[in-house]
Formats: sequence, structure tokens, C-alpha cells
Amino acid sequence: MAQKVQLTTKQAKAMDSIKDRLGDEHSRVFKDLSTVIQFKLNEKYSFTANRTEADTISDVDFILALTVGYEVKQTAEEIVEDIIKKSMRYDIQPINHHFDITSYSAGIRRAFKELEKAGIQFTLKDE
Repeated sequence: MAQKVQLTTKQAKAMDSIKDRLGDEHSRVFKDLSTVIQFKLNEKYSFTANRTEADTISDVDFILALTVGYEVKQTAEEIVEDIIKKSMRYDIQPINHHFDITSYSAGIRRAFKELEKAGIQFTLKDE
């Protein structure tokens, strides 16, 4: 079985929009899987509105994303942003159960802000 395709956040949002429109019998493009794929493969056409990032996906990956599925490969900055958002909602549990979750989360936010002020660049290492 084929693996899911790795897409950027913007590409995944475009694919979500395309999948949401699939099955629209009043649309020439989004009527079914085959019409969407034919549209993508035709070099004369390109997607519009919030689906333009789908044009940056290779044809093979596009077809796999529609049929097998896709995962979002986050950038280092997006991962940091998610951690900060979680800390705002107190979704990060302290390793030490004696820590107060509110203070712990505030500390995480402060740490990332200090790193950002120091000019630290976040990078991801492929596994």
C-alpha cells in the first residue's frame, strides 16, 4: 500500500478545500475524483482561490493525496507556534506533577520568547 504524501500546511489546506468540494454534481471540475485529476493534469488550467497551492504539488503526489491521503509536514516555526498555542491553553502537562500547570505553561512561553529575542533559529532534522 502506498504511503501518505507529505504536504506543507498551505498545500494541505488547498487539498482540504478540494476534498470538501468533491461530489459537487453542479461543478465541471469537482464532480468526482476523475474530473479533479483531469483538471490538475491539464496544463491550461490552474486552481483558484484557497486552492492555488494545489498547483505546487506534483501530479503524482496530487493523485496520491486524493486517493491515499496526506500528512502535514510542519516547519520548525510551525512546531514552535503550536507549542506556544498549547501553552496558552495549558495543554502541556509538566513532567514533574508538583509544578503548577499555569506557571509551567507561562514559563514555556517566556522561554520561547527569550530564544526568539536572542535570534535563535529553529530547525528540523529529518529522521
